[in-house]
Amino acid sequence: MRLRFAPSPTGYLHIGNARTAVLNYLLARKYDATYVLRVEDTDMERSTRESEASILDDLRWLGIRWNEGPDAGGEFGPYRQSERFDIYKKYTDILLAEKKAYHCYCTQDELEEMRREASEAGRAFVYPGKCRNLGDAERAALEAQGRKPTVRFLVPDDETVVINDHIKGRVVFESGNIGGDFIIVRSDGVPVYNYIVIIDDALMKITHVVRGEDHLPNTPKQVLIARALNLPVPEYAHLSLVLGSDRSKLSKRHGITSVDVYRREGYLAEALVNYLAMLGWAAESGEEILGVDEIARQIEMGNLARSAAVFDFQKLRWMNGMYIRACELGKITDLFIPHLRDAGYDVSVLERSWLERVIDAVRGNCEVLSDVPRHAALFLDEIMEPDAEASAMLEEPDSKIVIAEAYRLITGELDETTYAAGLVGGIKKNTGMKGKKLFMPVRAMLTGSLHGPELDVTVPILGYGKCRRRIEYIHGRYAG
Repeated sequence: MRLRFAPSPTGYLHIGNARTAVLNYLLARKYDATYVLRVEDTDMERSTRESEASILDDLRWLGIRWNEGPDAGGEFGPYRQSERFDIYKKYTDILLAEKKAYHCYCTQDELEEMRREASEAGRAFVYPGKCRNLGDAERAALEAQGRKPTVRFLVPDDETVVINDHIKGRVVFESGNIGGDFIIVRSDGVPVYNYIVIIDDALMKITHVVRGEDHLPNTPKQVLIARALNLPVPEYAHLSLVLGSDRSKLSKRHGITSVDVYRREGYLAEALVNYLAMLGWAAESGEEILGVDEIARQIEMGNLARSAAVFDFQKLRWMNGMYIRACELGKITDLFIPHLRDAGYDVSVLERSWLERVIDAVRGNCEVLSDVPRHAALFLDEIMEPDAEASAMLEEPDSKIVIAEAYRLITGELDETTYAAGLVGGIKKNTGMKGKKLFMPVRAMLTGSLHGPELDVTVPILGYGKCRRRIEYIHGRYAG
């Protein structure tokens, strides 16, 4: 079994294409299949090697590995379509010689006029085959005008194409309903996608094509070309579309759509792969948090979803948070560090064991890695300015009693060895305050907020010096 993922390097890796790459990878692992990466870069104006490198980097970050590709080699290369033009020309020459294709000299203006006439007549445009039967003299005359021909495939009449799709089931197309003879080579000599994709699939011995259902209408054209060239046709599985919350095709207006941005925002590759797999498949048990090995064990080509999947950004954030909390502490600390640096914290001066204690205390509040500076500031900043809610609490008369006693204890009786156990207990004993009247003012003094990790976690991590400076600061502002 041989599967392929074939991105076009005209931009970043879109989340919908990433879903296709992920499902192909999971199926390859399931069936111990060869995974081929082919770069479809025939859009000469928009394709760039920079984009190709970015896409391959994102795929590697997702954990996807391929057996053959432009960087890995293989016996069926080259794996960039732009490097295979000589191969395609041989097949074009065969089609022309066998009268299964022909040169078309219609200009863009002439074609637009045909489309306009069809539209005014209320019918779909079908190329009428104007250039099908040109003689040598007619072709020479048109070329003398400077016209550069395209090559059109001659669609046979009354031919039926049946696709036994692994997801969609039996899909039937009639050759008379696919828009007439279609262009397979542009006037600049560059072959088009629908033509060369089936040639590549055949020559690279791809047995199963798993791709988005937006490619399904193109499939009969590809099958007809394969028949004309006596090439094998792979089995197909057309994945349901990924939709936005308004049930239109996912686009930038719905939110983040490129893998690169998810990566920079601080999503874990494992979480994104897990979520993308669930957009096209569901475990029989209903479990949603599953690793790659477990998904590969359970997934089947025949149980991929037939209906469209709605991309739920909040669910992805929730799932990512679950992975952050479950991640080994040392690894998640390493992943958080770049985001702390980006926020201006000099992590190099911090003791590693202390930083891991900080991360362990705050990661439960982080849904993405980039959340960490906001929560870790509690421990990393010298002073925490009280937010509005905390400030209101500190203004209350009972709170001022707590502030005064905290100040007296931290600057007198308590030291580095006794402050963690003695601060809250000492305030309670000496003021009689308890419950919210005790804990909320203490939390507000030390953290600037009424929410966050428990005080028995926060106080020891903060350390004596930071607790003292914060209490002194609050005493100076609110004790009077």
